[in-house]
Formats: sequence, C-alpha cells, structure tokens
Amino acid sequence: MRRSAVLETDDNGLIASAAAGDTQAFGLLYERYAPRVSRHAYFLTGDAVLSEDITAQVFLKAFEAIPRYQERGLPFTAWLLRITCNLVINHKKSHKNNGHAQLPETLEADDRVHSPESSCEAKLDGERVWREVRRLPNEQRQVIVMRFVDDLGYMDIAGILGKSIGAVRVIQFRALANLRHMMDDELVLRQHARNGNGRNGNGP
Repeated sequence: MRRSAVLETDDNGLIASAAAGDTQAFGLLYERYAPRVSRHAYFLTGDAVLSEDITAQVFLKAFEAIPRYQERGLPFTAWLLRITCNLVINHKKSHKNNGHAQLPETLEADDRVHSPESSCEAKLDGERVWREVRRLPNEQRQVIVMRFVDDLGYMDIAGILGKSIGAVRVIQFRALANLRHMMDDELVLRQHARNGNGRNGNGP
C-alpha cells in the first residue's frame, strides 16, 4: 500500500492491513497512538524512561497480536490501553516503583458521580493530588488516569478493565472520595504544623 493511500485510511482499514502483514500500516497506527500510550503509561508509573520502555513493549505485543484483534464495540485505543495497564501491573508486581510525576494543573471531578455522604471538589490542585493518586489502590489509580488524563468514557474504561460501567463509576467515586479524605488529612496536618511553629516562635 502506497504511503499516500495509507495516510488517508481510517483505523479499520489500517488494522485490517496490519493484520494481513502490512508493516507500513502498523507503523502509521504506531504514529497515531504511541503518544497517547506513552502519556497513559507515564501517568500510571510516574517514570518517563519506564513509560517509553512500556510503550515499546505495548506496540511489540500489539504487532504480535493484531492478526487476532477484534473490535468488540471498543476503539482501537482501548485495546492498546488495556495492554498498557497489564504491562504496568506486571511491572509493579516485580519492581518497587519510586517514580514521580505531576498531573495536569487541575483534575476535574465528574459531578455525575456523587453520594449524599460526601462529594469531591470540582477542581483539585494537580500537583498535590498526584502525590495522593500514587497512594491509591492500583485499580482506582487506573480509573482516575483514564478518566481525567486520557479523557475516556465509562464504556471504554469498562472494556479495558473488563468491568461493568456501574463498577467503573463506583471505583471512580471511591477514588475521588479517598483523594478528598487524604487531602483533608494533609491540610489538617499542615495547619497543626503552622500552629505549632507559631507557638514555638519568638513573638514581639
């Protein structure tokens, strides 16, 4: 397939060509989706070098598996992100990850997910939130990244994680609630520290 024709081909055409052994078509799929896969891996791991390595592994596995790829109502990117999640989980099982990263400047809570008992702020400070996101259980961290970094819908996330949409909503709510509680606890500790410094300081 000539490159000019490949450039005009939609994902389905490229996938079909790649599944038939067209490496140029797969190369264009890589060009289209590698940045998104890399970003997803980075926000899950907090390590730029590791995210590059995982991205390479994702597309190696995708290249090997694409002849067996089936859409099943989900976009191609969802399939790639599922591979990414699995690789990150496997890495975390075998290595202790001490990476560091920052979320975007704000992390917006979805106001469609709430409970009478508590609700999360619509906007949270990204840098502080990311420190707490790293402390969340793996599944909650994945949902937060896919919702607020990858901007995926509940249906796509459910397909990636192999869960129902309702289960994804529950995971997101618990993650946001946990973040709110952790940040409230941090604020209390900071206030106590400031009060303690004020009492110990030399007044006029």
